[in-house]
Amino acid sequence: MTISKYIYITGLLLLPFFSNGQDTAIIQENLPRYDSLKLLYPFLNLDKNHITGDTLPLQQFFGKLTRIRNGSNEQAVVVHIGDSHVQPGIITQPLREWLQLTFGNAGRGMMFPYRLAKSNGPTGYVTHCDTPWVSGRNATVKRPLPTGIAGFTLWSANPSASFTVEFTSPQYPSGDTARLIIFHASRDSCYFFTATNELNGHIYPVKDSSWTYQTTYLIDDQPQKIRIRAKRTDSTQTSATFYGMSLESPGPGVIVHTIGVNGAMFSSYLESEHFVGQLAMLHPDLLIFSLGTNEAFSVKTYSSETFRNDLDSLFLRIRQTGNKAEVILTTPPGIYKSYRKKRRTHYKPNPLAETVSNVLCEYASSHGMAAWDWYTIMGGKEGMAKWKAKKLTDKRYIHFSGKGYGIEGVLLREAIRESFDQYQPAFKN
Repeated sequence: MTISKYIYITGLLLLPFFSNGQDTAIIQENLPRYDSLKLLYPFLNLDKNHITGDTLPLQQFFGKLTRIRNGSNEQAVVVHIGDSHVQPGIITQPLREWLQLTFGNAGRGMMFPYRLAKSNGPTGYVTHCDTPWVSGRNATVKRPLPTGIAGFTLWSANPSASFTVEFTSPQYPSGDTARLIIFHASRDSCYFFTATNELNGHIYPVKDSSWTYQTTYLIDDQPQKIRIRAKRTDSTQTSATFYGMSLESPGPGVIVHTIGVNGAMFSSYLESEHFVGQLAMLHPDLLIFSLGTNEAFSVKTYSSETFRNDLDSLFLRIRQTGNKAEVILTTPPGIYKSYRKKRRTHYKPNPLAETVSNVLCEYASSHGMAAWDWYTIMGGKEGMAKWKAKKLTDKRYIHFSGKGYGIEGVLLREAIRESFDQYQPAFKN
């Protein structure tokens, strides 16, 4: 296999201000209470902080949550999919905490060794590598590697290539066993992967290898560090291709997967060879799509018609796999764009942010999906300057600080919780 040089999208989000080749680069501060946000940040449109569009379909998801709380042995699965705003995991964290504290913790969900791909990732674990891997992601113009569920890929021809995952906080309930699901290339050509407790050498048994593109391992202890290693078991196997992994508890509760890729657009996931098929393997009940920022940077090439076609094509492919998950579309923030004047860089609101947001809200309303209008809630056209004045964004008016992302996450959580409370008033907190 020839690995070509990477050619990256010429877009500001591909090299975000916090990306430095580490698993985790954003420091999340303590967040203010929701009821104090209006006083602290009067520019927020909290009266708009609701799930809109067609919220009726969310009742299937809320109904499962209700059954779980009433003692059913079910799992509810949420998948939050996005770009560089989502990749650090901070936006998703308040929703994960509320759902798992209220309805039960069914595991960490999706993980990826972002350090090996020279990118940033969420808190809770760090990865280490002592053998070289080639990496790719779905947001590159030319993709030297196929991509799958995480939007990133690792590849190696070394039959003993490996990496370790070290947990920095508990990932599933103490005393439970867990399952580790590794998504990989077809086992006909892909090396087998082993999973081992790095500290005591315990090899985790394979629980299910009947699927061509995934293998499930039984994690029957509470590991601090797991080593994932390639192993050639057949002469037809030529390389190791790793798409991601999910750590899940078998008990009832909620799994919240975070999938984010710096620079990603809806078309990035649409054109990802294995994303839609592997997404179906997660058996999601709710999909939250937080994309659109990078589309808004395509000032010279953006077309609302093309954008809608990308949405149509992606959701058609998702439904063709039998995936019946309910959908919330969130709009991008009111990002700015730069321009040069008198040898200095200046910034002004990007009008496409509002255009893209309107298309997403209209699309949700006309296609039986829910929406969360982050563009309006965070302050609209001039909102980013007000966030920056509070030191909640970067200097380019594109990304938020850890605290800024945390506030966004609290707002998203409260909007979803409000919808659930309206569905089930008895469960108000």
